[in-house]
Amino acid sequence: MFYLCSIGSNIDPHIHVSRALAELLAHVGHLQLSSVIRTKPVGMDSSNDFLNCLLVVESPLDVARLKQRFVALEVAHGRDRSDPLCKVHDRPLDIDILASNRSGGFATAEVDSYLSELLSELYGHGEVHDPKVALQVTLPGPSGKHKPDKGVLTRQVGLGPLVLGTSSECGQSTPAIYLDAGPRHITVPHQ
Repeated sequence: MFYLCSIGSNIDPHIHVSRALAELLAHVGHLQLSSVIRTKPVGMDSSNDFLNCLLVVESPLDVARLKQRFVALEVAHGRDRSDPLCKVHDRPLDIDILASNRSGGFATAEVDSYLSELLSELYGHGEVHDPKVALQVTLPGPSGKHKPDKGVLTRQVGLGPLVLGTSSECGQSTPAIYLDAGPRHITVPHQ
């Protein structure tokens, strides 16, 4: 099943959105990702801007089990889901399932107005006018796992739609480049 999802954060959003994307890549594989935009809060009283994006994931999980995984991820990032007013409070992470189907085509899905340009952009039908934000996302290594002892493989996201987690990004077609702990030092493993 394919799912159209949104990610939002207005507490340390650069950190939480980047990490959430990396964690989703490690668990569900490739993601079709929109630009990442900065928006004003909607339906809540806050002075903290949000970072928002849309993504399409494929998962064998049904909607209830996938939502459970998303809630667990939100809680791991520090969201207090036990607060009855959590929908109107600032949050480190909010992941919502907006639509699902068997084809992955969501070009005509109903989304909130502040996400409509992202949806159009994702399917090549428009441009995004909200300020875009570049983020660095840690990608899984060739085995599908993060390899802290091998450095970090990263990819810039947020400035346009793209697919993350392709075989070349995971080291199966082209060699991965790992940023080591030392300044200005990289390692390209032999294949």
